Amino acid sequence: MKELVTSLLDLSRTENVETIHTDVDFSRIVTGGILPFDSVAFEKGMLLESDIEENIQLEGDANQLGQLVSTLLDNAFSHAEKAQNDNVDPCKVLVTLYEKNKNAVLKISNPGKEIPKEERNRIFERFYRTDTSRALNGHYGLGLAIAKAVVIAHEGEISVECYKGITTFIVSIPVKK
Repeated sequence: MKELVTSLLDLSRTENVETIHTDVDFSRIVTGGILPFDSVAFEKGMLLESDIEENIQLEGDANQLGQLVSTLLDNAFSHAEKAQNDNVDPCKVLVTLYEKNKNAVLKISNPGKEIPKEERNRIFERFYRTDTSRALNGHYGLGLAIAKAVVIAHEGEISVECYKGITTFIVSIPVKK
């Protein structure tokens, strides 16, 4: 219950309180956000790989951006599944960050069940859970709503793509002007 209340407060703050944006190194935030998940990957017998372009600068809230990275990585590890025909390679979560067209583009990918097309926009709604993930596993359907609120607060966009058993969350946030 405490986690639910904390998540609701985080979401409310992100949506309703104007944050002070400062110059931040998004590359460092992403790299720092990945580190705690090394142990998660190890415990689950998975791989965590990253390809982070250095020195991508944003005007933003470092705490919120860190929460965004953590939320998307937690989501990736929670829903990652080994491909049914893959008996050798471990599951892999891949994090990439690069600059394109004056935007920082963060992609977090994991293998797993494809999110149905009709549900891909709805997964960013509060409390929404796809039918395949209804079992309460310590999550309440707020993480992606918080992620979306953080991205919107940074004048960015968030989307999800599914292709050949890989789910990829894509965040695009304008770089420092």
